[in-house]
Amino acid sequence: MTRYESQRGSALLVVLLILSVMVIVATNMTMRYNSEFLRTANFVNGIQGKWYHKSSDSLVRRVLHQDFDDDPNSVNLSQYWATQGRTFEVDGGLISTHVYDDYSCFNLNSLGNHGYDYSDETGTKTNMAREVFVRLMVYMQIQLGDAEAVADAVTDMVDTDAGISRNGAEDSYYMSLPYPFVIPNTRLFNVSEIRVAKGMTPSIYRRLKPFVCALPNNELHINVNTLTEEKAPLLAALLLSDYMTVESALEIINSRDREGWTTVSNFLNQELITSTTTVRTKGFISSVVTVNSNYFRAETVLEYNGLIRRFFSYFVKNNKEAILYKREYGGAE
Repeated sequence: MTRYESQRGSALLVVLLILSVMVIVATNMTMRYNSEFLRTANFVNGIQGKWYHKSSDSLVRRVLHQDFDDDPNSVNLSQYWATQGRTFEVDGGLISTHVYDDYSCFNLNSLGNHGYDYSDETGTKTNMAREVFVRLMVYMQIQLGDAEAVADAVTDMVDTDAGISRNGAEDSYYMSLPYPFVIPNTRLFNVSEIRVAKGMTPSIYRRLKPFVCALPNNELHINVNTLTEEKAPLLAALLLSDYMTVESALEIINSRDREGWTTVSNFLNQELITSTTTVRTKGFISSVVTVNSNYFRAETVLEYNGLIRRFFSYFVKNNKEAILYKREYGGAE
């Protein structure tokens, strides 16, 4: 090989090396550009999605205001808020919103309310909210022992004392776990918090989730005018009778007029109820049952630019207005 040919080979290698570096740099620039582009697009889409969500909230408030104005003493499934299947076209996608009555679920925070402690003939006190919760789980084919353990564990999570319920647990138990933590000993803000309760399993949680909620108070109110057929186990549990079955509760729901019962007395005076409830439980049931509601939840699903986003908004009734008090983006499962 001549010296000239050697120099030509070296020059070629240098050119190839420079070309490789340029390709690598161009590739990196393209990848960074695409990454920044996608990040910016996701950010813009997220902002746009939140504005669509706020627009949906405004519509929900107007609908609730209209229903409160039309009938301030009753909330039932014949009203505008209960209309399902609202879907609207927006630039780049679709938005749908469903409104639910949060008085048609069991408020987990009521387990810490000692105002629901009732004494039996022997003087033994029983928290009636806990009894409803246990019966609800039993009606959902959860073993009685497991139901009582979960009920006691959740009670210890939401009450304010350090006393341990019979099957429950306080900080000493949770701090001994491989990943230790302390429990709130105050009201829950989201149903998903009970997933860490002692005795809770994924199976129990999945069955419980459609029937429970975490309202910003420790009161239990069930609106019998908004209970659907799927909520028959909750009604059966609420009536606190060994003679009440889910089928009987379903019969009560199906006997309801389109606009529901006008008063609590009309509901309680039904033969299926008077023949199964006792004097001891009737006082509690009367204090819990209602035909009106103060809390509502709106679930918004946005299909936008090929992505699906879920938003949750929570409203409280204030006279004839619906006040937004909490939002959740995405939602915990």
